[in-house]
Amino acid sequence: MERYIGKQLAHNPLALAALYHDGLGRQWTNQRDAAAALTKLGVRREHVNRAVRVASMPVEVLSLFTEAGLLDKTARQLLSLQRTVGRDSLVQRAGAVSKEGKSWTEIIQLLTGEPVSAPKRRRPAVSQPLLRAARYTEGLANNEWSTLSEASGRTGWAKTKISEAISVSKLPAVVIELFDAKRFTTKHAADLQAIVRLLGITKVVRNAKWLTEHPGRRTSKEILKYLASGEPTPDCDVAVARKGTSVTISFTFEARPNVRKLVDVDQLKMLSISAFKNSVEVPR
Repeated sequence: MERYIGKQLAHNPLALAALYHDGLGRQWTNQRDAAAALTKLGVRREHVNRAVRVASMPVEVLSLFTEAGLLDKTARQLLSLQRTVGRDSLVQRAGAVSKEGKSWTEIIQLLTGEPVSAPKRRRPAVSQPLLRAARYTEGLANNEWSTLSEASGRTGWAKTKISEAISVSKLPAVVIELFDAKRFTTKHAADLQAIVRLLGITKVVRNAKWLTEHPGRRTSKEILKYLASGEPTPDCDVAVARKGTSVTISFTFEARPNVRKLVDVDQLKMLSISAFKNSVEVPR
């Protein structure tokens, strides 16, 4: 059962069957009661019934899926195949199948006697976080994976990269829709998260709404700059640079028209320290 921990219970028939038998006579007396008890986990009566039936299939068949995994869709196909060819014939076919390096789809094809489809071309690597988050969501919807670990194994992306991509994609739409997903890089995502943590989401959304109301062609860098500073002023430019663990914030303006607004270096330093004491660490 350990192999299925972390996946949705309704889509993991062997785990569901083990849980059903473990609670039978103690937590429930039949499949209907079990489904009612597990309904908050997305389990329905047909899930329980299918899980119990597939778990009783010959070990020669089930052992083919110890590496590839056995999902609810796989269970439906196996039960249908067993009805078609019979239990004994299915066991014979299983004995001729090598499970090494094969997906559950390929194993099913071999059991049914169909030619194994040529492997699909691997999707090109995606480094843009918004595209990565969209691909992860698509994979969940298509049952390609159900956890970050599975998605990481299938795509080759680090779990942290997927998690970071999901995090930035969940920011309010008025902010995310300012950016071109194909040009929005990992660095842009890190800068955006830093701005949100420093200013708070309310201020960032307010600045994003101003940009939406004043459309124009802007680079991701220009958008981030505005989200951090608000409505642009003609006499002051703010830049943020990060190198390793060091962050440098610089203010550039003409001294002459702003001479009365200037403060000495010590005062500016104290203001900066005070501001950052109430902020959070800028992510690396």
